[in-house]
Amino acid sequence: MSDARVLHFFGGKGGVGKTTLAAAYALRLSEEAPKERVLLVSLDPVRSLSDLVKKKLPAKATKLVPGKGDGGVYGLEVEPTALMKPFLASYLPALSKAAAKGTHVSEDDMGKLYQQAVPGLEELVALFHVVDLLEGEEFDRIVVDAAPTSHTLRLFDLPTSLRKFLGLVKAGGDKAEAPAKKGKKAAAAAEAPGFLEQVGQKAEKLLALLKDPTRTAFHLVALAEPVPEAQTRMLFTQLRERGLPVTEIVVNQIEDKDGCPACQGRRGLQAPHVRKFQALDKTVPVHLLGRREVAPRGLDGLALFAKAWAAGKETKALEFAAAEGPPALVRAPSMPPIAAPPLPPTRLIFFVGQGGVGKSSCAAAAAVTLTEKEGPVLLISTDPAHSLSDVLQSRLTDTETQVKGTKGLYARELDIAGWFNALRKRVKEKAEKAFEGAPRSGSEVPSDLLYLRNLLECAPPGIDELAALSCLTDALVQERFKRIVVDSAPVVTSVRVVEMAETAKTWLGALHAVLAKHRAKGLGELADDIAGMIKHVKRFEDALASPSEARFVVVTRGEELAAARTERLVEYLKEKKLPVERVLVNRVGPKSTCDKCESRRKLELNAAKAIEKKLGLPVTMAPALGRHPAGLRELKAFRTAWYALSPPAAKTKAA
Repeated sequence: MSDARVLHFFGGKGGVGKTTLAAAYALRLSEEAPKERVLLVSLDPVRSLSDLVKKKLPAKATKLVPGKGDGGVYGLEVEPTALMKPFLASYLPALSKAAAKGTHVSEDDMGKLYQQAVPGLEELVALFHVVDLLEGEEFDRIVVDAAPTSHTLRLFDLPTSLRKFLGLVKAGGDKAEAPAKKGKKAAAAAEAPGFLEQVGQKAEKLLALLKDPTRTAFHLVALAEPVPEAQTRMLFTQLRERGLPVTEIVVNQIEDKDGCPACQGRRGLQAPHVRKFQALDKTVPVHLLGRREVAPRGLDGLALFAKAWAAGKETKALEFAAAEGPPALVRAPSMPPIAAPPLPPTRLIFFVGQGGVGKSSCAAAAAVTLTEKEGPVLLISTDPAHSLSDVLQSRLTDTETQVKGTKGLYARELDIAGWFNALRKRVKEKAEKAFEGAPRSGSEVPSDLLYLRNLLECAPPGIDELAALSCLTDALVQERFKRIVVDSAPVVTSVRVVEMAETAKTWLGALHAVLAKHRAKGLGELADDIAGMIKHVKRFEDALASPSEARFVVVTRGEELAAARTERLVEYLKEKKLPVERVLVNRVGPKSTCDKCESRRKLELNAAKAIEKKLGLPVTMAPALGRHPAGLRELKAFRTAWYALSPPAAKTKAA
């Protein structure tokens, strides 16, 4: 092949079709160069690659499609947990050896603090594994199905974060290696950095590969919808800021020019978003792919899709005319077929689901109607790609703002980065204060001060979710609002704020144990701050565990692949003993005389019935109203139109 790039990432918001396009692209590469060995690998914890190819993929590369000789397409789904065992077997002892006694904190306790930075490294170790496969020359090219937007950015930040952390560890160890150190201790100190230096070098090498446009390409996959468009633009900007090469934007599931007025209305909704993608950067091509009534599944279906994509004719056929634009809102039916049951009387209601399913619209619609019926309601967005401002047509900030036109609806778009930066500054100031007057060797900074000053740089990846956890707990404790409705960050296989509660408690607990032990030496104030955070975490966990305080509404779309992911999410919530109130299938088409629309509606209904039957949960249907509802009036009409899939008597008892 003339293209020398060997590593291809397919990234974007959850639910945009990354897995399908990554698989099809791997098949394209193999078709163009049948002698080459192409590896299709999934880093997405959703594990949808196996669902897509209709074959259980192991953690070892398995041939999916033969080429010439040893060539062809191979597939694997990385299992980070298995990769972590050998890594930690060397990494943890190396950290302990590198730990040096500080001014206040003992050598053993410094070792314990260092080891708390391990959670979250699984994803980085998985990426190291992919690069090892590439460098081992077992494969000529690797196509990576990456995790959704925020997960991907966090993954690409991990090499830099790891370098910073290892730099702190090395700096602390270097200060301890004074000439006075002799014998076995000196030998251990000299040996300790070996493995850590190798890890640091590996991170450097990975960063160089990711930033090399001659070897690496990032393909952004998007949908022409408000939230996916906003996240794609954000991801594009963030990748550019990190120096990572964006090769193209592929806008998936574009409606064709045929069909009834409703079909053309759906196409008109997509037009402004495609134009924004095209205006983003003239040097980055934007390719359009049409919506398939039946999404490609299995290797044969993917092969046909790959050929159609490779032909390159769809972009031109799907181009938008200047006059095409969004339609008017379709009026919601005055009476739904079977009225949806009211939301449960719990303080916290989480709307969760993968990206692009319409969580923000559903959460906002629920909050609007709850406010009218019950009084003060707080609507909080913990999604980094905030869309509540657009949905409510009201400018929101990181403070509770009353939504205009309501008597008691307050909304807030959480600024996680701002909250975390403020915490970082506060911790640094208190660390400096604790060491005021402590004896120092010249101008050198003690290893424990160096660590505590940069404490949050050494925190487990994703610890910034403490912002969401803390703000939700504050709202619970204040009891100012009767209801708190949460528009959650997109779900991968778990609810991030729930997972982070467990990780944060472990990290904060270990940190508090060390700081409290040295309270008399000036670390008491910092220990008390950490103890306050632990109380917040525990209060949040108590609320989640109580069905009278918290319930989860899982939002999805009536599509086969989305249904499989929804089932896994519900199973995860049940394993965590978290109460799932219902599944909400969003944007279901109305009955129609148009064959195209009616065929789509039947597929959506079938997917919804399969979810209800398999999970034993009530399913609520939310209709598609022509365009995405925005503003109080449209949101109220949208919520009023929700209906139950089955009459109450016909429902299966919840599992």
